[in-house]
Amino acid sequence: MTNKPIDWTPDITLPTSKSTVQHFTANAGGDLLEIDTTPWGEADLTVNGRSLAHIAAAASAGEAFRALGTVAENFEARKDAGNERRLAQTIEDDEVREALGLRRGL
Repeated sequence: MTNKPIDWTPDITLPTSKSTVQHFTANAGGDLLEIDTTPWGEADLTVNGRSLAHIAAAASAGEAFRALGTVAENFEARKDAGNERRLAQTIEDDEVREALGLRRGL
């Protein structure tokens, strides 16, 4: 986890109801982080416009958001520590690793 929590800002221009996508943004460590959640528990995390993580079926939008928030904090903490090797080993999806410019065998 990072030393200080990521400050997520909801997109208040989107309508709010139980059937709409919620969009959150944050700036941390020079990165633009975005989380989109749906009421049925699907969510996506992007870093600088690149997909980092996806949750297909959480129990709720809140649970999906919290899980991706933790992924984002861990990503920033590892990046801050300069530990690309550990990050590359942690991310098992080859496409995600390639999008982040990481190689498997660092």
